[in-house]
Amino acid sequence: MFVLLTGLAAACTPHVPYLASPSRIEAFCGSKEARATGIKSVVASTDDKLLDERPTDREIEQAVRSGDGVVAHWNAQLLALPDVAAQLGETDGYARLDAAAIPPAPEGAQVRHIYLLVADRGKKRWITMSAYDVQNVCVEGKREG
Repeated sequence: MFVLLTGLAAACTPHVPYLASPSRIEAFCGSKEARATGIKSVVASTDDKLLDERPTDREIEQAVRSGDGVVAHWNAQLLALPDVAAQLGETDGYARLDAAAIPPAPEGAQVRHIYLLVADRGKKRWITMSAYDVQNVCVEGKREG
């Protein structure tokens, strides 16, 4: 009986793709180590609103390199963002994420901007979004080599 009820509950639960760990991380953490769990948490904390800010590749690189920032890479990771996905031309509610540039959060901030490299009608482009997880994705520890 328990197995049957568990199966029914699972059948009623909407499917949200698992946010995998990045396949590669470019870390600008100094003597600290970038953590995939922190990166995933920050990316998952984005709201579903595309911001108007359109920074250049150079501006994104400068923001990330300003201290304790990272660029994490995926291969078309599905990210549930129904409104943003529709603006990007997707019909299934998922943005296709290839990279996330996460600069350090400003001191005392409740929100920060992050940059996502996504497919926009078949072309890659950086978008800006707000993320509500402001943790430092670089932590004390020895870098793994």
